[in-house]
Amino acid sequence: MPWINEDGSIYEGLEWPLPDQLSAHPRSSGTFTRFLREHVRERRTMSLMDALAKCTILPGKVIESCAPQIAKKVRLQEGCDADIVVFDLETLTDRAEFNAMNRPSEGVRQLLVNGQFVILDGELETGAAPGQPIRHEMRECSSSPCYRVPGRRQDDLH
Repeated sequence: MPWINEDGSIYEGLEWPLPDQLSAHPRSSGTFTRFLREHVRERRTMSLMDALAKCTILPGKVIESCAPQIAKKVRLQEGCDADIVVFDLETLTDRAEFNAMNRPSEGVRQLLVNGQFVILDGELETGAAPGQPIRHEMRECSSSPCYRVPGRRQDDLH
């Protein structure tokens, strides 16, 4: 979900941390920390490894069909450039809510993106901007854009 300015337009700035006046859904800031806190620590509905797979490799496998470069982003192994997060499960929590939608989560101790610290010793490195976008070229099918979905005929997508 995009961040929205007070006038309703889409925020296209690069400020970090995000300006307080922006809005979106609180899960735009705390999706994974909320999921890990609730399902691993509090409800105990799944193991930490299963929960981490749901946040990393499983969505990555879905995206690989249209953006093959994601295959090197979601695996921590030689030849890959996955981002690395070190967190304390006991303190991991989301803090965003509807009256403060861009509050950062807590409990992340270190976050390396493209080999550069974005969070170091629990503190946001506001000058860091090492991320690189993953792009997918749109393909045209007859007269409308479409996406290739593994295991489905193209006719099923229109």
